[in-house]
Amino acid sequence: MIKQLFGNNVAIIPIVDQEEKTTSGIILTNKKGTKKQYGKVVAVGNGLMLQDGTRAKIEVKIGSTVIYKQYAGIQINDDGQELLVVDMKDIIAEIA
Repeated sequence: MIKQLFGNNVAIIPIVDQEEKTTSGIILTNKKGTKKQYGKVVAVGNGLMLQDGTRAKIEVKIGSTVIYKQYAGIQINDDGQELLVVDMKDIIAEIA
């Protein structure tokens, strides 16, 4: 598992395939490459370094469920798990 983040203004989110269901409950095969645009944050950076030497507060916490932009982030593979490293500017919302 990832031990330390060196990107200051980033979050790591596991990638999950999107599953489509009809209203009657039939599961449809997904299109290749279709991924959900939301997930649970498993790690966050320290916050962006500001000009005065302080760090900007990270708005999301580990365990938060967030929605991110469609083509956001960099995909990595860590011990067989696909993860997405997303910049905070690409996170659109936090789901309650």
